[in-house]
Amino acid sequence: MGHKDSRGGPCGQPVETIKIEGEQGLVRNRLTFALQNPHQKMTPILIPHVPRDERIGSAFNHLFPIIHQTDSAADAVAWDFTQTLFLHPFFLAPLAIYKDSSEKTIACTGLQGRMDSYLRTICFDHVFDASRPGSRDILNAYLTKSYIPVSRFMVGDGTEDRIQEVLQRIIEVQSDLSHKMRMPISYLLGELIDNISQHSGSRCGYLFCQRVRQELYIVIADRGRTIYGNYIYAKRYEDIVGVDEAAALRIANEGYSTKNLPTAENRGYGLSRSRKMIVKGLGGAYFMLSGTAFYRQEAKGVYVMNVPEVYRWNGTIILLRLPLETPKGFEFYDYVE
Repeated sequence: MGHKDSRGGPCGQPVETIKIEGEQGLVRNRLTFALQNPHQKMTPILIPHVPRDERIGSAFNHLFPIIHQTDSAADAVAWDFTQTLFLHPFFLAPLAIYKDSSEKTIACTGLQGRMDSYLRTICFDHVFDASRPGSRDILNAYLTKSYIPVSRFMVGDGTEDRIQEVLQRIIEVQSDLSHKMRMPISYLLGELIDNISQHSGSRCGYLFCQRVRQELYIVIADRGRTIYGNYIYAKRYEDIVGVDEAAALRIANEGYSTKNLPTAENRGYGLSRSRKMIVKGLGGAYFMLSGTAFYRQEAKGVYVMNVPEVYRWNGTIILLRLPLETPKGFEFYDYVE
């Protein structure tokens, strides 16, 4: 297993268990406040069974009701997993990222069996700090698994390349990726992590990857400025984006840069080439949610729209669905030159 015993684990925090009056099962809480106040009133929220993501990003239809209920609760919150049999990676990782960045006291109840073991191993309750010393050695325990822990990494301190190298190596070894597939993985992770460092204004980013059958599911996120917010912050293309967040996502994915440099004008966030490589080159799928707008591209085409405020993601989150092998005829340099 990727975790150690109940006194601690790769997630970097002690895992303790207590009972909350009126709740069934054991509760694990990341905040000592709850441990010191075992009779603190907690608002129960049922976590649904989310086995599928029919169209990339559709798992968010289940995610945001949980986030909205949590944010709206006057008290501490108990997420109840008693009815949960399986959680799709595109639901589970964003939920862990939200939990890590939330100021709410959130406990997890009703966990048992394989679900309890899985959530411990992916560091759901305390996301893995990939920036800390010794992270490489800890991550070696995941070489034989099909996933990495939900990982937080610092940005802007010059360590991003090293962290990417460590996490990328685990992903490549787990799925025995060919050299031809390792090149686009390296490029995509590098571009998207660099975007967080260069544009989000956030102090950290998040990465999760899991292999499901013959595909890789990758989540890259931050809790900083939105794409729209970055155009406003940089005072670029304000005449185009206006107050329309979907318009900001559209032009960002078409290569409109916030950098006031002629050579950067058509590079944008690195998103234009990345999504073309993902969808047209690799036959995968791409989804971006930022603020109150999303951008989805699959084989069926591009779909961009604004969403209600209750679906707001503070920052930017990107979902990638990629094959384990490059399709016949794929040429990496067709998408990077």
